[in-house]
Amino acid sequence: MMEAPLETPSWPRGWNYPTVAVLLWALFLAALAAIGFGRHYGWPAPALWALALVPPATVAIQFVIAYRLIARQDEFVRALTTKRMIVAAGLAIIIVTGWSVGESVGLPHLPAWFIYPLFWGLFGMVTPFVRGSTP
Repeated sequence: MMEAPLETPSWPRGWNYPTVAVLLWALFLAALAAIGFGRHYGWPAPALWALALVPPATVAIQFVIAYRLIARQDEFVRALTTKRMIVAAGLAIIIVTGWSVGESVGLPHLPAWFIYPLFWGLFGMVTPFVRGSTP
């Protein structure tokens, strides 16, 4: 008899969460690129402001769908995902705080929008290391 492969219990099993998350990331990055392009080519301010609303809207939608995904999970998976998010958020806050202080002594400016991809990147990086629901 063959054993079932080991799975990460917090990974969504359906196609809709990963698909929507990827589409939101693409929209987030496309809006940032369009803002840079538009500023360079002198697009009107209302168009740039409309584009500036897209990244925070994608972030809000992403957190709503992530929250709903977590709410549908069992207690173990909720605890595990929450621990991973706390670790990722803590690391992101440490990095951004350190960087912002470093800007005072010569580091280049870090745009605030960078916090969002930094958080999710760190979440992905800590996930293999935070594997249990106990401390």
